[in-house]
Amino acid sequence: MGPAPWKRILLPALVTFLAGFLVGQSVSFDSPSEILEELPADLRSYAEGMIGALALDSNQANDLRILLFEYERKRGNLLEQQMAAVDSEWTSLDQVFESLLTNRILRADQRLLAADLRKPHTVAPSAPPR
Repeated sequence: MGPAPWKRILLPALVTFLAGFLVGQSVSFDSPSEILEELPADLRSYAEGMIGALALDSNQANDLRILLFEYERKRGNLLEQQMAAVDSEWTSLDQVFESLLTNRILRADQRLLAADLRKPHTVAPSAPPR
């Protein structure tokens, strides 16, 4: 008969418990500087400046941070919309410059090499079938 099952799991269980305890002790949830770390640098500086200059209490400071998180989310959405609108313009600009390169700058032998560069190539081989 082999060793008792509790002996096999005692060491991993203790190590897991100790690691969880140490990580839990190292994380501080009520530190305002760590809450501000999640904001981008510009908004973090703005919040710190406003909290100090206006002597905001903790409730006002938390409300300001919530407002700034919402502001950052909406700012990100606007940026995504603008990038999506510009994407088609960039595609057409790329095509124009690629055409100019191919037809005005490259020689015939270089055009064949450029066409080969535009073909998709496998970067990593696919996994063999099982």
